[in-house]
Amino acid sequence: MRFSLFVAKRYFFSPFKASFISLISRISMIGVGVEVMALVLILSVFNGLEDFQKGLFKTFDPDLSVVSSSQSRFSLSPTQLKQIAQIPGVSSVQSILEDQALIRYNGKQLVVTLKGVDTSFIASKRLLNQVADGEYLVEHEGHPYGLVGAGVFMAMGMNFDDVFHPIEAWYPNQKALATFQVNVDAANQKGFFPSGVLQVEQTFDNQMILVPLQWMRDLTLSDSTAVSKMEIMLTEGTNELDVQKAIQQQVGSTFEVQTREQQHAILLRAIKIEKLFVFILMAFIMGIASFTLFYALSLLVIEKRKDLRTLLAMGITPQQLLRIFLFVGLFISFSGAIVGMGLGFGLGWIQQTFGIIPLGIPNALIDSYPIQMEWFDFLMTALVVIVITFLASIIPAIKAVQMTFNQPKAD
Repeated sequence: MRFSLFVAKRYFFSPFKASFISLISRISMIGVGVEVMALVLILSVFNGLEDFQKGLFKTFDPDLSVVSSSQSRFSLSPTQLKQIAQIPGVSSVQSILEDQALIRYNGKQLVVTLKGVDTSFIASKRLLNQVADGEYLVEHEGHPYGLVGAGVFMAMGMNFDDVFHPIEAWYPNQKALATFQVNVDAANQKGFFPSGVLQVEQTFDNQMILVPLQWMRDLTLSDSTAVSKMEIMLTEGTNELDVQKAIQQQVGSTFEVQTREQQHAILLRAIKIEKLFVFILMAFIMGIASFTLFYALSLLVIEKRKDLRTLLAMGITPQQLLRIFLFVGLFISFSGAIVGMGLGFGLGWIQQTFGIIPLGIPNALIDSYPIQMEWFDFLMTALVVIVITFLASIIPAIKAVQMTFNQPKAD
């Protein structure tokens, strides 16, 4: 092993002649370096997007959410609510009733998502920093108000100064529709005034309105304790998995207690799958680029033919000769890979620190591409380089052995 490594280092680190073989070797190193750099940066961008999404979820999603496995609306007993609130680490238990409805204002209409929230939601100040205009409240002196997403507010042309024309919310009367009574009683109607504008993210802003919980129950003709989910906020530093297990024991198997990531499992899974396919695609491209390594080693075998005869006379074994060219292939690829990882890390740090490449999306929440570098991506990239290098070096190494041991030792 030491002899093979010594000869391989001599072949690799010896002064390169101005020849076509040295040019191919340099091109192979550059190709591997560029591919590694691109792969590291692309994976870091996907990590940044995933991290950005998770940070965005923290803005408006609860730490834990309790939903029914079979019903869109349910009720928890006062005893269950009290037991959940007494679990160590739970800071707030919030009742939520959420559904879609039609709103009308100033001759315009739009289907939105109305989210009925209780006083504990407002008291927790979860979205206080996202209020772009107006006040952070959904009820004042017994009158209902709505915290309106910025997109809905602008699309409907709402105005805080218009105190004579409330926003009308229309919701289908399920009981009337069940008896095929298509008349004025087929939909429930209630009004509210906008109290503030919320600016969170595009999907939220274009469809969400926060309204009082009891007002929402009256609109949907729901029971006085009906909710669509319970949102639970935890104290800082609490292990959410431990609290999740404790709440699951309290509510039973007919309910699901979801963490923030589980609430958006489909989106996060899509990001991971897309990252995986990009990784496979880039590995395939790296495999194609390794053809230059294959040709470089093949030409090196031909160039070193006389040297190989000398090594044969010195008593070199086929296994030693095979390892020599495998090591040369590793040296060529890893020199490019190390440079590529260094460049990828450097460019990633510059983007992460200064944001030199803009996202190019008007009114986006971030100005530049997010970057999050992880050691696991560097490790996987190194493993891919090792595998591809080994596969690309096998045939030239075998040919070197065959050419040396299957031909006469002297011309």
